[in-house]
Amino acid sequence: MKPSRFYLIAAVIILADQITKWSVLRSLALGETRPAIGSILSLTYTRNTGGAFSLLQGGNYFFVAVALFAIGALIYAFTKFQRNDTAVAAALALALGGAVGNLIDRLRFKFVVDFFDFHGWTNHNIWPIFNVADSAISVGIVLLAWNFLFTKGPKRLSEPAIENNSNEPVSS
Repeated sequence: MKPSRFYLIAAVIILADQITKWSVLRSLALGETRPAIGSILSLTYTRNTGGAFSLLQGGNYFFVAVALFAIGALIYAFTKFQRNDTAVAAALALALGGAVGNLIDRLRFKFVVDFFDFHGWTNHNIWPIFNVADSAISVGIVLLAWNFLFTKGPKRLSEPAIENNSNEPVSS
């Protein structure tokens, strides 16, 4: 994958994430819920000062450092795999866009804006409230895991055969 496509995917995720968060901040009060798709999905404005699944609440500076490290690692990984595997590069771009999207919130607000509240035909949420960036990170990680677990790696070149023109045995 060309670098321009990699960074375009990441930029689209960042833009979609920030636009949806801006919309939630403009239209919902903290804690307010509005149905989005029947009883399956609601929009509920929450603030997450922790990490995934709201772990380590109040650890904003820790998660800023983790995000900066992750962003560097994702860009480095892309430079290593960009010409080899489009699926890996796309997964890395999704994770990069999500990491940057949530980092912007942490730097701006000291928390991450979350709002997708998945109920799935029940009366309570069955998954922690999340946002577009979280979704992109999750999809990227699943694609990477799928790729590394269920696809064959690059074909390896076999060693060239050693010709033996003499009558002597070849030792290994």
